[in-house]
Amino acid sequence: MSGINLKSKEFLDGLRMFEEDRKVDPEFVLETLKEAIIRTYQKHIDAPAAQIRVEVIDNKMRVFHDFLVVDDESDSFDETLDILYSEAKKIKPDVQVGDTITQEVDFNEIGRSSISVAKNMLKQRIKEFEKQKVYDEYKDKEYDLISGIVKTAEEKFVLIDIKNTIGIMTKPEQIPGEEYREGQTIRVIIKEVSKNSKGSQVILSRSDPMFVKRLFEKEVPEIAQGIVEIKAIAREAGERTKMAVYSRNEDVDPIGACIGPRGTRVQAVISEIRGEKIDVFEWNDDLGELVRNALSPAEIRAVFYAEDKDEKEHSHYNRPLTVVVNDDQLSVAIGKKGKNARLAVKLTGRKIDIKTISDIVAEGIDIDAKMQEFKEDQERLAKEKEMRQFLAQQEEAKRRQEEFESQLAQNDTGFAEEAIEEMAEQNPAEEEVTIVELAEEKEAAKKAEETVAEEPKAEEPAVEETKAEEPVREEVKAEPVEEKKPERKKAVLTPKADTYVSKLEKFADASSKQEEQTAKKKKKRKGEEDERRLRAKDLDNKEYEIRPEYTEEELEEIALQQEEEEQDSWINEDIDFDEYEDYYDDEE
Repeated sequence: MSGINLKSKEFLDGLRMFEEDRKVDPEFVLETLKEAIIRTYQKHIDAPAAQIRVEVIDNKMRVFHDFLVVDDESDSFDETLDILYSEAKKIKPDVQVGDTITQEVDFNEIGRSSISVAKNMLKQRIKEFEKQKVYDEYKDKEYDLISGIVKTAEEKFVLIDIKNTIGIMTKPEQIPGEEYREGQTIRVIIKEVSKNSKGSQVILSRSDPMFVKRLFEKEVPEIAQGIVEIKAIAREAGERTKMAVYSRNEDVDPIGACIGPRGTRVQAVISEIRGEKIDVFEWNDDLGELVRNALSPAEIRAVFYAEDKDEKEHSHYNRPLTVVVNDDQLSVAIGKKGKNARLAVKLTGRKIDIKTISDIVAEGIDIDAKMQEFKEDQERLAKEKEMRQFLAQQEEAKRRQEEFESQLAQNDTGFAEEAIEEMAEQNPAEEEVTIVELAEEKEAAKKAEETVAEEPKAEEPAVEETKAEEPVREEVKAEPVEEKKPERKKAVLTPKADTYVSKLEKFADASSKQEEQTAKKKKKRKGEEDERRLRAKDLDNKEYEIRPEYTEEELEEIALQQEEEEQDSWINEDIDFDEYEDYYDDEE
């Protein structure tokens, strides 16, 4: 049986043409071709319900027709769908009623007319594929800034090549007075992407306010980084643009960032929109201040809520406003052909009624009461906004906490529990001996510490014995030593046989005790040094000497000892021992 050779030069050239010229995936072409062949053969045999399959075998696309085996005496036999049992048995001897018999179809039976139908169907499916591909590619790019090449410039529209498709820019989407020529490269935004029976259509624009916003995002790094935000923008294409900006960083001037050094940034945008004027002012959450900035350069006397006939239909967020100006500022506030007022309405999203002082007086409106009412309402709305932001932050913090706890639970390997269970299986007697040994070590360390504390007392009488200040030294040092003796150091915890202490806990306890002892020694040494310095200072300030009272026998004995020491002493009396105290302290 013949079939389509998928390795033939003609077939491969056709696939390559679809892939390179129309950017169509070859797999899609093969699947579409299979479906076209099935539909064509079903139409050829006039059997839309016929079971036709197309398979690729040995690099050839082959067609198979499946028949259902029915009884020879069946009343519902259809030659395009069924095959009699007697005929099927000739093809497959062990066939049963209800089985399926497959027969291969010869491509020559399809005919040239049917092939042309398959060709047209393939073209239609590829067009639908291209249409869907364009729609999917540009639908998510609405209001993105792109570059294109002008293909055709007509009076009512301009066709622009924007990669993979041709976009259209109608007259309302063009900047008034701007001329376009074929081959010109221009920047536009994708305003709308639609899909209809004729294909996908991409609407481009240069007059939309978003076009100016995207230009500023390209020219101003602070806007691209999110430091400066364009809160609102209104535009009369070819005339004027008003833009309210806000800085998230107090150290960054939003207006200065948009203007740039010597106005370079704003001038780059103005050049792109053919000299259109741009007003940049700072955003303010206070509606009254925002309206004043939006109607600049007019001087505003007052802003308050207008008398609303449809009060039920308007909330506080879209209630009409009344703006009061001096009589000579009315034309400035309205602007040429109402341009300034229209931009303020677009920017604030409110209906604005501009009145002069004379009109307010004639109507008998109490401006002070109206302004007070407006101010109180704005303060209330500001508090509500702060409360909503606070609640939103709480919800976000709660959500993050839940996510953190969930991740912590997922990452928990249970190592600590396994380690405790493993150490709990050890011999309790061995644990008890270890605890007793640790207690003995602690007791020995405490005794050593007490010995170190007592050493200075033993040395002082020997060195200071010949000095009259000796009793004073003993009296001063005795008090702090006696106060420190009843500390909790001597309280030793008695281990219980039924108390389990893990090795990890013993190691941590031993380390902490050792660090604690070292810290106490350092603290004690420092205290002794401070005490000696203070004692020496006090003695220098005293104008009298305190001498001890000795008996005659003790005085004779002391005099003999001094004579013997002076005879045997090799020490130079001119040495100042106090000068070397710091050295011996460091050695300790």
